[in-house]
Amino acid sequence: MKIAAQLYNVREYTKTPSDIEATLRKIKAVGYDVIQISGFGPCDPAMIATWVKEIGLEVCVTHTPWPRLSDPIELKKVITEHKNINCPIIGLGARPGEGYANSYEGWSRFIKKLNEITKQVKGEGLNFSYHNHDFEFEKWKDVTAMDRLIEEVPDMLITLDIFWVQAGGANPLTYIKNLQGRMKVIHFKDYRIFGGKRQFAEIGQGNFAWEEIVPLCKSTGISYAAIEQDGDFLVDPFESLAMSLEFLKKLQ
Repeated sequence: MKIAAQLYNVREYTKTPSDIEATLRKIKAVGYDVIQISGFGPCDPAMIATWVKEIGLEVCVTHTPWPRLSDPIELKKVITEHKNINCPIIGLGARPGEGYANSYEGWSRFIKKLNEITKQVKGEGLNFSYHNHDFEFEKWKDVTAMDRLIEEVPDMLITLDIFWVQAGGANPLTYIKNLQGRMKVIHFKDYRIFGGKRQFAEIGQGNFAWEEIVPLCKSTGISYAAIEQDGDFLVDPFESLAMSLEFLKKLQ
C-alpha cells in the first residue's frame, strides 16, 4: 500500500499555476511519490500533466468538481485529462447540495446520476469513486445514504474517509472490511479531542488505532492511503504531511 499526499491539505498553496508547480515540487521533496489532485485553482491541464511527469509523481485519484462530472460533454474532457496524467480514478469529494436534497428522494436522484457517470467513466477504461463525509450516515427508511451508495451504485468505487465514518457514528474497521474489492484509495486522517472539541490530526497524533487500521487496509487489498487533513492544522500543512508520512513509515 502506497502513501499519497491529498493536495487539498495544501489548497492555500495551489491557487495559481506557479503555485501549483512549486507545491508539486515541495511535496516530492517532503518524501511523497504519489498524490491526489484536489483544490487546484485554474490551470491548463497540459501543464499539470507535464509537471507530474517531470517531477516523477503518480496521481492515484482526483476530486473533480461536480459541474464537470454531471455534464456528459465536460466529463469527456475530464476523462481525457485523467488519461494524460495516467490517473486511473476520477473522484467526487461530496454530494452537491444544489439540486439534490438531503432526503431519501434526493439521494435517489443523486444515485441515478452517479450510475450514469460511472457507466460513462468505466466505458473509457477508468474508474469513478465517491468520497464520504459524516452526512452519508444519516438514515431514511432505516437505511443510511452511505449503504445505499454502496449497494445501489455497484460499479462505483468508494474512497472511504475513516475520520468521517467515525464522526458519522459508524465503525471504520467494519466499512474497510465490507468494502473489500470496492476500494482502491482510502483517506487517512487522525481524530483527536483538543480544547474540548473534535479535531482533525496528523496520523499518530490522535486516537485511532493505526496498528489495527493499517494491516487491515493491506489485507483487504487497498492500493493507496491518501493523507488528508481538512483543517485544524497546528503546524505548517507541509510539515503536517511530513509528520504523517514519518509515522506511517514506521508501521510499514
